[in-house]
Amino acid sequence: MPHANEVPELQRIDFNDTRAIIEAIKKDGGVIAENYTSLEDLEKVNNDTRPYLDADRPWKGLLFPPETRRCSKLVGRSETAREKWMVDQRLTNVLNYFLCKTTKNWYSQKQFTYTTYPVLSISITMDVRAGAKGQRLHRDDKNYHTDHKDQTATGYQRESDVEMAVLVPGCETTVENGATLVIPGSHLWNDTRTPQYTETTHATMLPGSALIFLGSLYHAGGTNSTNLPSSTSPPQNRPMHGLFFNRGTVRTEENQYIAYPPSVINTWSRDAKIRAGFNCSNPNVGMVEFMTPMDYLEGRDIDKDFESWDLDAADAQLRETMVYDF
Repeated sequence: MPHANEVPELQRIDFNDTRAIIEAIKKDGGVIAENYTSLEDLEKVNNDTRPYLDADRPWKGLLFPPETRRCSKLVGRSETAREKWMVDQRLTNVLNYFLCKTTKNWYSQKQFTYTTYPVLSISITMDVRAGAKGQRLHRDDKNYHTDHKDQTATGYQRESDVEMAVLVPGCETTVENGATLVIPGSHLWNDTRTPQYTETTHATMLPGSALIFLGSLYHAGGTNSTNLPSSTSPPQNRPMHGLFFNRGTVRTEENQYIAYPPSVINTWSRDAKIRAGFNCSNPNVGMVEFMTPMDYLEGRDIDKDFESWDLDAADAQLRETMVYDF
């Protein structure tokens, strides 16, 4: 048992023990799942993403450190990530436990039962290279403006989360190369408690493992300090393959994005595009290749324009046009 001033470590559990994986996530908000993937499949995904990572350029802005490289649309670019990792039955069981929601509804005098199931939100590989600074502590479900109730006394309440993440390291992750920082138990906090770095622990992992955690868990990518003079390791890249899932209701009733061809969308006014969802929701939901859908469909030059993607500024501009008349 840790002393009162020590931060608890995440549990390390074989991924085949689904019940123990679920109980660990309920308790701590996340778990290190060992034997998540074979080393052979991991190397396939590493090879699938490497050309895109090497072709990527430094980000000009605050969204990513300039040393980080990205491969978006991971499941479209790696068959192994799509057909083995994303649809793994063990993962499906875990996702269903936390993200499914079942409700009963009446149509006149007859009651019906409906269940919504998890869907993929984003798949991306991020290669955090030597010198990249760490992220700020955050919750991933900030994107969905989730309200968090204090569950520290009651324990975890099922159906309180709308998002889960799976991070599969492409190499061994260490403190020096920036292993993800997490605050075990922070998924039980309300929105008034401030996360502190003194409360974090590093989710160090060997290849083949995965970090699985709830969208309500405070975490941050660590600093890759392997290029610093004080480092005992040579410069290292830390590729991390990420699969992020939402509750199935976190989307539009009608899929606007395939209902109309781009040639039609490009004839709409900017206001119409925004109302139909071809913009992004602040802080960062709805992008395509880190651009708003309407800019992407207009064929903007990503090499020139992607660094200008600034959702905070876009959100402020929209707020200025709001009229409240109740």
